[in-house]
Amino acid sequence: MRIAIDKDSLKAYNNEDEFIYLFDDEDLKHLLNLKMRCVYYENCEFVNINLTHYDIDCDKKANLSDKDWRTLPEIHKHKIAIIVPNYNYAHTLEKCLNSILNQTYKNYEIIFVDDMSTDNSVKIAKKLLKPPHKVIELKQKRYNGGARNEAYLHLSDDVDYVYYVDSDDWLDNEFVLEDINKKLRDNPDVLFVGMNQVQKGIKSVAFIPKYKDKYEALEGWSGSCGKVIKKALATRQECLYNEGTLKEDKNQHCKICIYMNTFELLKKPVYVWNRDNYKSVTTIREKVLWGTSTIRHYADTLQLALSIKGKDPKIDSIMKKRIDLCEQELKRKGDRQF
Repeated sequence: MRIAIDKDSLKAYNNEDEFIYLFDDEDLKHLLNLKMRCVYYENCEFVNINLTHYDIDCDKKANLSDKDWRTLPEIHKHKIAIIVPNYNYAHTLEKCLNSILNQTYKNYEIIFVDDMSTDNSVKIAKKLLKPPHKVIELKQKRYNGGARNEAYLHLSDDVDYVYYVDSDDWLDNEFVLEDINKKLRDNPDVLFVGMNQVQKGIKSVAFIPKYKDKYEALEGWSGSCGKVIKKALATRQECLYNEGTLKEDKNQHCKICIYMNTFELLKKPVYVWNRDNYKSVTTIREKVLWGTSTIRHYADTLQLALSIKGKDPKIDSIMKKRIDLCEQELKRKGDRQF
């Protein structure tokens, strides 16, 4: 559907298959901030302007003399469930939860799942989170994978997408969910989002998604917090997290990329990965648990590769690379995120 829109009248003309936004007397930088595909005109009847230099997909014509105008439909407000697994992160939890509660976009629910903390995490969560948000206390240790699987059981029926925020991290600003919802306009199975990181107090870009197809995504960043996933896909039996282990996000990433059909990219950092957390498992890397999780990750990766073998040669090749990386980890030659 092609739509030409006049800023003042907020009317739109429907003609074919994609959106074109027309604004009178606006600076191009302002248009970029609107996060729309758009064309620029100055009191002219026809437009044919290429804005690829500004990373906007436009080289189109629009006829403003057409009389068949109608009101521009509103962007659908998807309900997003934000799943926050936690274990003894009371020292960062308030900042994490407030970064979500302060969002300008309000159609969301928080599912906080505590994995048997011994600090006052649950007390903080119950103080900050009131209905419709939920605080779940696990009765046995299940680690982040089990906490996220448990959260799926408590999702409201009208939830469209799930997003994961670890309790030692936070959202970058109050407009993150607004940005995410706009990118969900075409109902993709997955939205890959950019991430910042904080290390030694300095914030920098950690990851910007630039995938061209599902194969590049499969080889890409495997952290759970870099994806917004359609509920039906995330809760699919084949895509559930492995429980009782660390590195659970690597395996889930593979499953999601294998079974997704469509995806979109949000090429800006909207999430902050706190690499200064002195209690983080990736910082402590407790020898026994990290070692057994490395063995478990190798087994889980091999099992997944065997279960889908022969269905797609490209996926088979990528999974073989992942198995090789697991073997390198087992030989103490390094531990990679990808």
